[in-house]
Parts: sequence; C-alpha cells; structure tokens
Amino acid sequence: MDNRMKAANAFLRQARAPAFGSRSMVVSGHSLASLAGTEVLRRGGNIVDALVAASATLTVVLGHATSIGGDFFLLYHEAKTGRTHGLNASGVAPAAVTPESFASGMKEIGALAPVVPGIARGWEALHRRFGRLSWRELFDDAIDLADRGHPVSKILVERIPEHRDDLTKDPGCAALYLPEGKPLTYGQTLRQPTLAATLRRVADHGADGFYFGETAASIAAHSAAHGGCMSEPDLAKYQPLWVEPVVATYRDHDVVVMPPNSYGSLLLLQLNGLAALDSGFLADNPDRRLGYQMSAMKAAFTLGLPLIADPSFVPDAVERLLGPETTAAMVDAVLAKAPPSAVPNRGGTSCLLLADAEGNAICMVQSIFSVFGSAFLDPGTGVLFNNRMQGFTHRPDRPNSVAPGKRPAHTLCPVLVRRNDRVRFVLASPGGISQTLTDVQVISQLLDSGLDVASAVEAPRWCTTRAGAFLLEYGIPETVEATLAAMGHQVRKAADPYFYGSAKAIEFLPSGNLAGAGDHRREAFAIGR
Repeated sequence: MDNRMKAANAFLRQARAPAFGSRSMVVSGHSLASLAGTEVLRRGGNIVDALVAASATLTVVLGHATSIGGDFFLLYHEAKTGRTHGLNASGVAPAAVTPESFASGMKEIGALAPVVPGIARGWEALHRRFGRLSWRELFDDAIDLADRGHPVSKILVERIPEHRDDLTKDPGCAALYLPEGKPLTYGQTLRQPTLAATLRRVADHGADGFYFGETAASIAAHSAAHGGCMSEPDLAKYQPLWVEPVVATYRDHDVVVMPPNSYGSLLLLQLNGLAALDSGFLADNPDRRLGYQMSAMKAAFTLGLPLIADPSFVPDAVERLLGPETTAAMVDAVLAKAPPSAVPNRGGTSCLLLADAEGNAICMVQSIFSVFGSAFLDPGTGVLFNNRMQGFTHRPDRPNSVAPGKRPAHTLCPVLVRRNDRVRFVLASPGGISQTLTDVQVISQLLDSGLDVASAVEAPRWCTTRAGAFLLEYGIPETVEATLAAMGHQVRKAADPYFYGSAKAIEFLPSGNLAGAGDHRREAFAIGR
C-alpha cells in the first residue's frame, strides 16, 4: 500500500461494506423507499420508473424531510445518447406575493413560508419523457404505506422535541406528530389515510390530481384561511424546467451539477480552487486538506452566493461563476486565506440515487427545506408544506429578491461524476447549504485518495454553523485542530450527526458491476440486484 492510501486509511473510521449489484443499484434515505424502487425494477421497470416509486415512498416515510409539498432537482444520464439531462422541479413564489409581505424578513413557518410545490409535476415530466411502466402502478407502495401505516423511525422521533412548539401551533402537524398531545414514539405505526387519498388522486389522474381539482381546492382554501397566498391558479400554472447541467473538470473527471437557482455551481467553485493543489499532496496531508477545503468553501460562498438566483434574473450567472476571473480568485483564496462566510444548517432533505448496468444513472435531491418545512399541514390533503420562501431575500433590487412566480436560490445539489462521457460516480447528501461541503469532501476522498464509495461516505467530516464556525466529527484526529488553527480556521469537535449530512454514492466499477453506499449518520439504505 502506498503512502497516499496509508494516510487516507488512517483518517477513516470503520466503514460499512458497500452494497453490490450486477444489474442495478438503488440508494435512498430510507429502506422502504429503496425497496419500493427495487420492486419496480424487478417488475421490468427502468430506473426512471423506479425513481418515481421510491421518491413517492420517501414523501410518506420521510414526510418531515421531503413531503409531496416540496420540490426537487435531478440529473439523469442517458447512456444510449451519452447526454446528461437536468430537471429543475423547484417551486415558485405565489402570484400574490409582494415584497411588502416580507418587509421584516422571510417567514420560516406558517402559511406564508411555502413556495408552490414542484415534486408531483416533476415526477410526471420525467416519466412522460423517459418512463416505461404505466404511471398508475408506480404509486402502489407509497399509497399502501400511507394508508396502512409504517413504523416511525428513530430519526423522526428525535426531531419532534426540538420542533415541538411549532408543531403544536399547527392543528394538522399536531394531529399527525403529537397525537393526543404526545410525541410519536420509536416503532409506532404512523398512518396517513388523507395523504394516501391525495397520492391516489395523483396515481389516477397524473400530476393534475395534485395541481387541479379536490387537492388544489383544499390547499388553496387552507392557505387562505391561515393568511397565506397560494391559490388554485398558482398550482395550475406550475411547470418544472428542463435545463442544461453545468460541468467542470476535477482530476480528469467531469463533475456535473445543476445550474442556478441550485447551489451546484458553488460546489464547482470549491473544486476549481482545490484543483490548484496536487492530488497526491491532498491525499498525503489529510489535515491540511481539510483546511484547504474550508478556505475553498469560504471563498465560494462569498464570491458565488450573490449570483445564485432564478436563472431568468441572472442569465449569465454560470459564465460569471465559472469564468477565469472567479477561478483565479478561488485559487488565490485556497492558497491564502479567504473571507469568512456564515452557513446555516438545515435538515429537511432526502436523496435518491439509481443506476443500471447499461450506464444509465439518476441523482435526485428532494426536500421541504427545514425539518417539518413550514410546520403547516393541510388536514384536507395530508400535505405538509415546504418553507422554501426562505431561499429569497426580502431586500429589494437584488437578483434573489422575492417576487411573484420567481424561483428562490436553492440548496439542493445532485452530482454526477463522469469520465470519457460515462458516469463513474453518483452522489448527493442532504444538509441545506452544507450539501456542497459534504459533496466536495466525498469527491476528494474518491478522486484524491482513491477510496471506495463506502469508505468515502463513512469518512469523518467537517461542517460549518450559522455563525461560520467549523465543526469536526470525533473521528478526525486531535492533531488536525492545531494545523487548521495555523491556517486561520477556528474549529471545535461536535458529535451531532445532523450537521454532517447523510451522504450517498454509487460507483460504476471497472468490472461492469455497481457498488452503492448509504451513510451511517441517518437511515440511508443501499440495495443492488
């Protein structure tokens, strides 16, 4: 074993073994979702069919993180054409929104916090273009789990107490998560028959079953009754966007992300800065590698965040973000010291990765933003709404200022890594703005240190807090702290796993088989067939 691998392995805790498959791989944030996708593949569906089934299941079993009241970004690599497609199913601000509505700041909870949900129309757009099986049969598992119930997970139980005040204030949330005033308990069966009826309308009528008719009328009436402004016309007009992904090169690989309004370009900015350093140097010096990653993060958010907005408002954002001047500034920042940047932490997100032996791959990140989103649930539909309006700024005359029909700056960041026009890795993580930080660390473990996907996902990580302080997991050696301090980074150890995301990855192996990994930090589950 060379020194590079010795240094990398010394940096790791014991990793779980990857899942292997010869025909397909599904990795998601919950075992029931991964199994739902695998069952569709077994019935002859393709990975697009499996994705819709697994994603719908996630909205039931991880509704506090990714309900049908949320949205998603997605990358789909089509092997037969060699093309990677991007689908932006992020929501838009309701037409009645005015800057004056948020003069004191964007709302975190309640009826004014959600954008128009995009997930159902996004499913439909993807399936119409690339699906194989009938739409209706893709929702069987999700409907059954909502109707008959599923065991409450440890992760959900742990999140209820810290959000109890907000949940208690909303009758819909209180009835679901605090029945008879008592929080759900681990292993308790959670039934959502009203949500099952909503999903059944989507299965029977396509996305129109959500954006028109009974569901739309209930959502609009509930919003209006509580001071919100989401209307039936807002729902009826919503459409996702097919977009061209953004690509940058790192270690002879193409790293593919979504363009703004996604934060994906901030990931590429960080890699552009780190590319100034030799791969072997980063692998052999894991303590300094963290410091350079921290410098890259600070610079990327300082230089790039002002340009992350609805693409129609900053049409040249990609050129400015990845142009030679910004790249040079990133290199200077990584090799010196970068200005500080505070990064808030969020946790209401889930990821879904699929791949098959033909070389097709999908990376999807879906979310309601914060845990429990807006803590605003419509009892008539069972829909818990996002609080993605926080992605806007209430300050006027900025690219990301709130406005009717506009898409906010968005933290969701799916990633594909290609080499010679073929996908080599698929990866993603929840974690709000911290998603790009986690993804950069996993990519560096894969491409700089040469680790397998399980080891790269399980490796101890760093993250940042709202105030801009850096946190280190306890698996990182104590000696690293002195090195980081010398590089100008103040750090402290913290055990809370929610700061560090929940990475997931798939690798296309040289043998033609697939390897998948799901993070130990939450409830990720990888399964191959």
